[in-house]
Amino acid sequence: MICFIPTKNRFKTKTYKLFEKAGIEVLHFIEPKEFEIYNVPNKINIGENDKGISYVRNFMLDYAKKNNYEWIIMCDDDIISFYEYKNEKNIKTDASLWHKILDKAKKLPFELYGINNKQFIWTAKKDYTINKASVEACILMNTSKIDWNYSEHTKEDKDFALKSIKYGYGILKFLKIGFSTPTVGSNKGGLHEQYKNKQDYKWAEKMSKKWHPFAKLYKTDKKIDVRIDFKKFALSLNKKIV
Repeated sequence: MICFIPTKNRFKTKTYKLFEKAGIEVLHFIEPKEFEIYNVPNKINIGENDKGISYVRNFMLDYAKKNNYEWIIMCDDDIISFYEYKNEKNIKTDASLWHKILDKAKKLPFELYGINNKQFIWTAKKDYTINKASVEACILMNTSKIDWNYSEHTKEDKDFALKSIKYGYGILKFLKIGFSTPTVGSNKGGLHEQYKNKQDYKWAEKMSKKWHPFAKLYKTDKKIDVRIDFKKFALSLNKKIV
């Protein structure tokens, strides 16, 4: 198992240190124009500038397959910490939890394995779900089972999750294990500029059309987003749900 971290304009990223402490090798995937600026270990030049997050995610998938990395963790560059919910408390832990997840994943058929956002783990009524929710930010993948890719100009993680249900066995999400990050769109670098320019509104609209009737656009005073019924989508394909 190895961790792939795509990073853009976050030259002080320290996410890799979480994995190094757990004995997990990390590769950083960086655009040519920023390659020499980054002082992080194991840098991979992705060959193109400003091609978007889907481009780099597809680059990483291709890189994994070409280099025979069967199990990869695809992790955002702004993960701060990991938590487990035990004895009615959020307990800070470390990236060694991914070794335990891998041990379980090797016995299961799913392509994607993810964890929850820290702010939701205390509400979880069971340990995991299957094909009922998306996974994002930090995901374990079995690349040998994936022959689909990330779509451009969309909510790429959710779109990829739906493809995984459609074309594969799908997703297992651990609900009482979580990651911590800054508020979406608040942390400079990464997709900050796209969120600032409200590109995510367009992505949500595109998702609602592509995955209709399982994806529906909704609006609040603060944002426009898409709500996806993963359970109904999985059931429509006779896929397993838990």
